[in-house]
Amino acid sequence: MPGERPLHVLGIAASARKNSTSGAALDVVLARAAELGCRTKAIRLAELRLPFCDGDKTAPWPEYPAVAVLRRAVSRAHAVVLATPEYHGGMSGALKNALDLLDIPHARGKVFAGVSALGGRSNSNALNQLRTSVRWLHGWMLPDQVAIPDARSAHLDGRFQDPLVTERLTQLADALTRAARALALPVAPDHPQGRRE
Repeated sequence: MPGERPLHVLGIAASARKNSTSGAALDVVLARAAELGCRTKAIRLAELRLPFCDGDKTAPWPEYPAVAVLRRAVSRAHAVVLATPEYHGGMSGALKNALDLLDIPHARGKVFAGVSALGGRSNSNALNQLRTSVRWLHGWMLPDQVAIPDARSAHLDGRFQDPLVTERLTQLADALTRAARALALPVAPDHPQGRRE
């Protein structure tokens, strides 16, 4: 709608592997969100130097400036896409640690979407773990989700072999954008959670 402020959609890629399936899937979701008029940003955890969470979710970690970068990016987003490989039946340790470094004020009221890439058959183990963590952070997890089986052969050069996968990722972006628009609340410009890049 004319005069609407654009939504900010953040993607967090959890895989440490270059050209990963989950990273390629995240790119599809963010590209579609951009087509829908959103401002998008991707954080790739492999490029951040984050400490292991010690249980203090508000610690400033001055020796690890990437913690502030992560927290600020989540705080400024209206919606967040979490894209993870599934390792041993769960989300990647890097993503769990990143979520553990966040606190409720960073994520409260944000809409989250989950994507997982699996080495074998499709299941929802990692996605269910994402739902639990997001709920504890007081975020809103979309009912829509995408699990991509046989990840190593699922895509080539960032393009998915099965067009249904791309279609589902596009639909996820559509649902995320609709939900974020519905839940986005105006925030005072001087509020730390309301500053926009």
